[in-house]
Amino acid sequence: MARRVRRHADFLADVTRQLAWLARNRETSWIDRLRTDLIRVTELLDRYPGAGAVLERQRSIVLRRVVLPSTPYLAWYVYDEERPDAEVILVRLFHAQQRRPAPDPSRWLPRAGSQV
Repeated sequence: MARRVRRHADFLADVTRQLAWLARNRETSWIDRLRTDLIRVTELLDRYPGAGAVLERQRSIVLRRVVLPSTPYLAWYVYDEERPDAEVILVRLFHAQQRRPAPDPSRWLPRAGSQV
């Protein structure tokens, strides 16, 4: 069963920053490659949400990391392993050499009575 993949506002902000940096510092082909990679990763996670390496786990909620196929970026995502209908939420995008915060899936977990 395929899952819906959604992009969190934090992920979208990261993508915007990376695209702006690429536009200033690299050839246009880098932007195209990053966009293609994001499409490929979305398709992968739609079908195989367990594809990435586990960074952190809180109960049935897991935060994973997947390396993009042709660019030096990685994406963090969360989902509920016990709910096959739960969304996969892309939450952060980092350059492979970028310093990253300590993984904390609670930032993207639903609060009582709310949606992620």
